[in-house]
Amino acid sequence: MRQVIFVSMLWLTIIFMNACSHHDSLQSFNTYYYGGNDEKAYKYAKEEAGTSGDVLWNLQAGISAFTSHQEDTLSLLEQGEILFSQYESEGLMGGIFGNVGSVLVNENLKTYRGNIYEGVMFNYYKALNAMSLGDYALARVEFNRANDRQRRAKDYFNKDIQKALRDSEKENASNEKLRNIDMSQSSANITSILDFQYSNLKNFNIYNGFINPAISYVSALFFMSENDYTKAIDLYKEAYGITHSQVINQDLAVINNRKMGDKSTYTWFIIEDGQGASLEEFSIDLPAYFVSSNVLHVGVSIPQMKEGISSANVYQAVSHQNQQAFKAFEVSNVDAVVANEFSKKLPFILSRAVTSSLLKAASQATLSSVGEKQFGDTGALLGSLIGAAYSAATNSADIRITTALPKRVLALQVPNKISNFTLQADSNTLYEINFSCTKSNEEDKKSKNVIVLCDKNDNILYLRLKGRFPTYQILKGEY
Repeated sequence: MRQVIFVSMLWLTIIFMNACSHHDSLQSFNTYYYGGNDEKAYKYAKEEAGTSGDVLWNLQAGISAFTSHQEDTLSLLEQGEILFSQYESEGLMGGIFGNVGSVLVNENLKTYRGNIYEGVMFNYYKALNAMSLGDYALARVEFNRANDRQRRAKDYFNKDIQKALRDSEKENASNEKLRNIDMSQSSANITSILDFQYSNLKNFNIYNGFINPAISYVSALFFMSENDYTKAIDLYKEAYGITHSQVINQDLAVINNRKMGDKSTYTWFIIEDGQGASLEEFSIDLPAYFVSSNVLHVGVSIPQMKEGISSANVYQAVSHQNQQAFKAFEVSNVDAVVANEFSKKLPFILSRAVTSSLLKAASQATLSSVGEKQFGDTGALLGSLIGAAYSAATNSADIRITTALPKRVLALQVPNKISNFTLQADSNTLYEINFSCTKSNEEDKKSKNVIVLCDKNDNILYLRLKGRFPTYQILKGEY
């Protein structure tokens, strides 16, 4: 019995530390990243990814590397995408059954395989990074890959979840402990309670489909800048069908005017705003009599979406010449992209959580029975207590998610003919935009809040605002 107690306590310690480490790691990263220290966030995420890589932490590292102008941005994103593609071929959801014991323990023990929208983001940020380096051929490749990946997502997801459900049924059928439980009745009882007490998803705007319109829009803008108008128009239409964003109409007008010979130039800002949706744990202790009189604890923990936080409501460019204002328009609610995929996975997540809960409850009953046979009533009680402690300690949801993503993406189109302007967020100055097509204005270029561009060509800039901390990259243009 002492050996049983020792092994049980060892497992409890390992499981508790594993669940806490995920939460603490994300918290540490967020403290750096949203505290304005992108370089520390990048170094932290890179260390978490390790030499062999990790889908979640490679994406976190790649994004923070891009915003802090690191030379290994591409290699970090490339390593993460290779891993993601491997998991994608095995099954993002179905493949979890290679993680033996994750249902018996909790989902934190399984390898993080990523979500479809995260896989798309690897290609998206690789495309942005390529643009910032002037490698427009690579940018074209990565934008194409990003759009292809999200267009395939619906068929892929349907096949993947069906495979996952089949594998789950096989796993449950092969488990002797679950055979002694009325799974249908117990699951129905637990699910009815979860349905009543859980789901804040009704509070979210959820996109219908797997298309992130920001990917479509930014790709369209890139292809328009490359004079590939046919491809740009198709992508603009795709984005407009989801968001009806006014900036898309403005961009389509530019294409139409250029077909007529117009030579006007513009400056665009792709604005990533705020902190995106995260996951938090939602736990319920359920009536133990659902399973057996020998069970002291039946608990279910599942991830619950927490809405992201915007850094500003209104972004605009204000002309120095006549105070004319040009407003930015939202092209994607990233929370809605995350919520779409999460909502489709939720029934499966709930099913796994219920099965895990019942399996742990059955283990409690088994430990109680074994203890009773060996040591009588005292042994039965001790067995139940060990099983209950194990159940409570392992009642932990998997809340891993990419936290470096913004809450929303906006786009701002400004005609260069207005000359110098101020870029504002809620009337607060972010940057002064000055136009000079010579390289002699070095003092302005060294100024922290001055961006110098050339008005003779189109300019595309990436802006990331997290709280009070803006950063930018020039994707195309400058001189």
